[in-house]
Amino acid sequence: MPAEREDFPIARVAALARLQLSPAEADLFRAQLARVIAFVDKVAAPASDGPTPGGSEDRAPVLERPDAAVPSLEAEAALANAPDAAGTPRLVRVPKVIG
Repeated sequence: MPAEREDFPIARVAALARLQLSPAEADLFRAQLARVIAFVDKVAAPASDGPTPGGSEDRAPVLERPDAAVPSLEAEAALANAPDAAGTPRLVRVPKVIG
């Protein structure tokens, strides 16, 4: 288990999120955040043993296909199955999701 850190601004983050945390909840979240950060540090650390998955560490992996420009869909084909696509310019109406 990682060493507990006391410098996580749990109270400030909770206030920004408009959450009211009990001291027990703040301690729980502080411990969970410490474990998450320890895991991220572990994942971000370079591997020191064995070969790397991409081959040499000095060069980027080779792409399997060249990047080539291709023509895109025509507007009519792209909007063929869109509900309520009308008007100029051709726009698609979507339901309002924020009140």
